[in-house]
Amino acid sequence: MSTHSDIDASEEGDSALLMRFKEVLETIPSLQTASELVGYSTQQIAKWRDGKARLPFKAAATLARAANRSVDWLAFGAESLSTAMSHRLERVADNDDVVTIPLLDVIASAGPGVENPFPLEVDQLPFPKRWLTELGVPERYARFLGARGDSMEPTIRDGAICLADTRFQTPRIEGVYALVDGNDVRIKRIGRGWEGKIVLISDNERYASDTLSAPDGEALRIAGKIVWAGGKI
Repeated sequence: MSTHSDIDASEEGDSALLMRFKEVLETIPSLQTASELVGYSTQQIAKWRDGKARLPFKAAATLARAANRSVDWLAFGAESLSTAMSHRLERVADNDDVVTIPLLDVIASAGPGVENPFPLEVDQLPFPKRWLTELGVPERYARFLGARGDSMEPTIRDGAICLADTRFQTPRIEGVYALVDGNDVRIKRIGRGWEGKIVLISDNERYASDTLSAPDGEALRIAGKIVWAGGKI
């Protein structure tokens, strides 16, 4: 497993992310400055800029911050997830006790994924304490992560922000989970098949389900159970 999560900005559909990364680099005085910030050569940074190499998430986050840009803006564009969430919850802030929940530097994919095996907290997002109680999630186990891809639509939209209950490290009950699969984090619905097999289900009917044998299912790493993504799941 790599020490950084990677974003393949050269893949089709990621050109917008690549443009945002170029905008970040244009804000930084020089490639040499960028090199000193992240500890990579200027040649390697140029490869990221030109879409010729996978972009490490941690390096991208460091450069985004240096350019006074949020990590979620770099990943998703437009209004940052944290800003959007803050605006959405302003109307409840005066009437409910609001807690702040860490946003991790993980983009969990409803489709191909990316993962940071040592996730950092990149932001703190507000969430009504009453809602957290209704979801049954203790505050200390609550974490936000971004989602990318359409394989879990309409349950989880591309670009949605998801609330995970990190107490769940094994799929004890059926539900939607963030799965650690090698260097990827994926969001899938987990069901039970015959003879203890685990079925990874995409809510979007255009995507086929995956069936894991009982041993593979036991070895499956769970980052948390997704309980909210703009609404209760």
